[in-house]
Amino acid sequence: MLWLGEHISRISELVAEGTPESLTHAALRCRIAIELICYDRLKKAHDYISADDLRRWQPRDVVNRLIQDVDPYIATSYTISISKTALPSSTPSPTISEYEQMDYVEIGRQAGFDTKRLGKTWNSLGSFLHVRLPQSKEEELTTFSAPQTMERKIEEALAILKELAQGTMVSSGIGRTVKFECNCGSENKRRADLLADGQTINCINPDCAERWTVSIDGDEIGFERRSIPVTCKCGEITQLTEKVVLDLQRDQRLSFSCRSCDAENIVIWKLMHGHH
Repeated sequence: MLWLGEHISRISELVAEGTPESLTHAALRCRIAIELICYDRLKKAHDYISADDLRRWQPRDVVNRLIQDVDPYIATSYTISISKTALPSSTPSPTISEYEQMDYVEIGRQAGFDTKRLGKTWNSLGSFLHVRLPQSKEEELTTFSAPQTMERKIEEALAILKELAQGTMVSSGIGRTVKFECNCGSENKRRADLLADGQTINCINPDCAERWTVSIDGDEIGFERRSIPVTCKCGEITQLTEKVVLDLQRDQRLSFSCRSCDAENIVIWKLMHGHH
């Protein structure tokens, strides 16, 4: 993550100025750099997860979701290397010892981080970007936090950024991949080992509202479209996209034409008063 060097340099310059204003700006730059780190990993993993599958937007929560659904090692430090020579064809099942004796060339290093530590640092920096809420009429309003407190937290953030700057790559993960085509035409890919039976996933196309239920039977993995059936007066059943129907606001209308009789059908949520 060599691009972090520019952020580290600018943050260090702001810390060196040492004014409350410059330290506040440095805290903001640190916080933005942390967000860039986490969202960069999300961007590289977007072939395997939809933005709609993310329950929260905070950087730590985004990475934890990627660990759960895309790559368990997305925040882990490791090196990827490739052998200079291929194993002889006479060695069909090489041992670990034989692999270790081979001559390797480094392809890249991923710098990992502790998501809990990163999230705590991000939250701490955020406290410097707001005016303190007064607890009484007598308490004075202060524009900036105490410089010593800010500088200590900024140095903690800089230590994390410098560690991550040593990385030369970010991997999108490895493992068996399953694919299916959504109704919108988008190819969806998922990590097979991280899927759960009954899990709901969203199409990776940000303009598509389709959702799918995962079904696992042994080694077989399937995806069933989530829909809501609506019956026309002619008896024809139309399967409407579940999310589109459930996201309707009260009195908002959804209309569609029946494929059998061409009649216009309208779906609308209404509050009803019932008696028991």
